[in-house]
Amino acid sequence: MLLVTLSATGFATLAIFAKLAYSEGLDLASTLSWRFAGATVVLWAWLLWRGDWRLSKRDAIAATLLGAVGYAIQAALFFSALAHSSAGVSALLLYTYPAFVTLLDWLQSGNPPGFRRTIALSLALVGCLLTIDLSNATLKPLGVVLGIACGVWYALYLTFGASLVRSVSPVTTSAYLSFGAALSFLGAAFLGQGLVVPESSTALWTVAGLVLLATVLPIVALFSGIQRLGTSQTAILSTIEPVVTVLLGIVFLGEQLVAKQVIGALLVVISVVLLQAFPMKNSVS
Repeated sequence: MLLVTLSATGFATLAIFAKLAYSEGLDLASTLSWRFAGATVVLWAWLLWRGDWRLSKRDAIAATLLGAVGYAIQAALFFSALAHSSAGVSALLLYTYPAFVTLLDWLQSGNPPGFRRTIALSLALVGCLLTIDLSNATLKPLGVVLGIACGVWYALYLTFGASLVRSVSPVTTSAYLSFGAALSFLGAAFLGQGLVVPESSTALWTVAGLVLLATVLPIVALFSGIQRLGTSQTAILSTIEPVVTVLLGIVFLGEQLVAKQVIGALLVVISVVLLQAFPMKNSVS
């Protein structure tokens, strides 16, 4: 349980470190380049030390391409949303993805969700609508669109993409995914305005936190937690992630949520718990 809580808290810091990186002058492509390049180095060092890095040619290519396209697009959408909305709201909009996974499952299988999951989907929709407060100066319509698009894309990624490497060790997969994503964002940086190098001590510590606390540590802790608790219980415990992001945004970034957004946040989290607690039969995810 402690490992899963540690993982969720680590992932929750991602939006905070991204905001801090932007404030230090790093752009989206550079921020994500440093994140995934750093994660690649650390994860590959870990795998080489353990001797657990080998994949079949097919799986290696699939995981790398999945990182370069699927994972990279999800990260780009989330980090773009952060430029137009608060860390808390962006995290909550991303966390609508279990509802989209359920809808995709329904479309694929033709089996409608049961009563509990229908309630969960309704809660997610209402919660999302309450969370979107366009009267807030820090939240722009583009941020809302990008946040929801991130949730949709992540659902597609989990439903169709992750199955390509399902039989592979998760940490090993993460190393190849990070490598693929790093190639995409380094390419985007050099083809664009160039790679912004963190110069101040604050920027360097921010990048280090982005790599270690928000990427590598939660990945390793998550899969260690799954081995001990199982996937279902781990998924339910991980729903603290957007709540922690909201709290961290308030403490470290001075963000605020109005009353209806707090209610919306609670509804989104409740919907995710219900969706994880009552999975659909014959799920493709």
